[in-house]
Parts: sequence; C-alpha cells; structure tokens
Amino acid sequence: MGLAMKFVMLAIVHLLVVLFLEIVLQSSFAQNLSEVTGNKNSSLTQYENPDIGIRLSHPTDWGKIVELDEGCHKQPSCVLDLDGTNTNYTFGFSLRKFSKESCNCMSLMDHVRNGFNSQVTSLNGFSFINDNQTTIGKNYPGWQYEYSFLHSGAEERGINVFATFNDTYYSIDVTYPEESRAKLLPEFKKVIDSIEFLPVQDQISKIPSFMNMSEVEGSKSNTALKNNPSGLQILSHNSFTDSEGYMHVVGEIKNNSSSAETNVKIIGTFYDINNQVVGAQFTYANPPSIGAGDKAPFELVLTSASVPTSLIDHYILQASHE
Repeated sequence: MGLAMKFVMLAIVHLLVVLFLEIVLQSSFAQNLSEVTGNKNSSLTQYENPDIGIRLSHPTDWGKIVELDEGCHKQPSCVLDLDGTNTNYTFGFSLRKFSKESCNCMSLMDHVRNGFNSQVTSLNGFSFINDNQTTIGKNYPGWQYEYSFLHSGAEERGINVFATFNDTYYSIDVTYPEESRAKLLPEFKKVIDSIEFLPVQDQISKIPSFMNMSEVEGSKSNTALKNNPSGLQILSHNSFTDSEGYMHVVGEIKNNSSSAETNVKIIGTFYDINNQVVGAQFTYANPPSIGAGDKAPFELVLTSASVPTSLIDHYILQASHE
C-alpha cells in the first residue's frame, strides 16, 4: 500500500510539472506572437491629408508620400508621389486627387474612362489586361484595371484603382516589373484596404475656367489660331480619319509661361455644318506636365460612340492647365 501511494504521488507531481511547462510555453508563444504583430504594425506608416481628404497606411520602407508639385492640395487637382523609397523591389506609385470640375466627371465610371484614355495616349505600348469592380477601404465602391506598357524597352505592368467621395475623385496607381509582383501586390492591397476618405478641410479657391484656357479653331481643311492668355499655345494640329472610321486630332502644344504647368488638357468641341455642337472630347498632353518653354504632342481619338464623326464639319480646341 505504501509503494502504491508513492506511485500515485509521483504521477501527480509529474502531471503538475507537465501542466506548468505547458502554461509557460503558451505564455511564451503568446508573447512572441504579440511581438511579431507589433513588428508588423510598426512597419506601417499612416499618412493623413485632410486637405485632399484621405487617410491610409503604407509600408514604412516606401518612404514618404509627398506632393509632386508642392502646394497642389490647394489646386483643383493634385498628384502625390513617394520620396525616400527603400524597398528590395522596384515599383512606381502615384496618388491623384481631382475636383469634380478638373476631372470633368459626373460619375465614378467617367473618372475611370478619363484615366484609361489618358494612359492609352501617354504610355508607350499600352495594353489593357483586365478590369473589375472592387472595394476601397471598408465600404467605398471602386473600380480597377490592370495594364502593361513599355518602360525603357522592357515590359512592365500597372494597376490603377479609382474611387470617388463627396464629389472628389481619386486614383491610386502602381507600376512594376514582373519580378516585383509577388512582393508588391500584397503590400498594395493592404494600402487599398486601409484607405479612409475624409471631408476636405481646405476649400479650393475656384478660378474661372476662361482665365487658364486658350482656344484654337480648326476644320478638316484649315486652321485659324486665336490668342492664348494662359501661356499655353497650340502650335499646330491636324485631323484625319483612320481605316476603322475613327477621327484623330493630333498636334503640338507649347508652354510659354515661366513655370511648369501640370495636367495640361486639350478639350475638343465639335460642330456640324450649321455650327451646332455635336459632341466634345478631351485628352492630356504627352506627358501631361510641360516645363517652362517646353513642347508636348497630343492626340484626340474620336469614335462614333463619343462623337458622331460623320457630322463633324469643324472644331475648337481649348488648352487648359490645372
């Protein structure tokens, strides 16, 4: 009986030791998990800009989000870029904000179409891959498309994500070589999921559109240049219809001002033989930003869906900057 009691006591002691060790190990594991989570959180940097109405988190090694044109948050449109990126993969990033007027948009899909048309004309070797509806942040509806293009002769890819909130329009774009895809896209998804739109705090000073606009009249056979008080001068333009029936208006624009102009837009208004408006379309210069004294080409492409080309007798081109 005494020996049996000793075995029972040893079994109880052994069980207590096992339970104690399990509690210690679980506590240690929980602490390590907390430390790992803390490291992941500490590797994110929060960016908040009430002037353009957005808050998001991005990897710390992406550097800082900065205005490409300092002070542009006070303008109808603003382009933001990264500064001080220190990642082990290569990529490009841009965040764009447009007012309703500068976007020339009535809906999210207008915004998507405008962004798409701009990239078609500005990127070398642009090729559409796919698109789909998506969600920005927790509950903001959005749209995104994937594309490829040529950069320094090599193919790269890009994803452009679009959203709108309180008549302000946003696009977030990343570009990358194929070898960066696996590392970049999970991080980019975290950025998109973190986005929160805010009421814009700083009201933009509105500028009459006629103060930053120049005009050119033209027809299929001749052109007549008018004054251009904005400093933007359309040097030349011409129109032709391709084999598929699409009308193209191509030309060159010059920035005669003493400073760079961003998001230079060329708007075409098209008239029939009775001088009645039959449609309008716009494009951006290539590239959209033009330095002081520099020139840039542009191309408007019209389809029967956007403008009934068979009715066009003449047009007026207006160049504006934002």
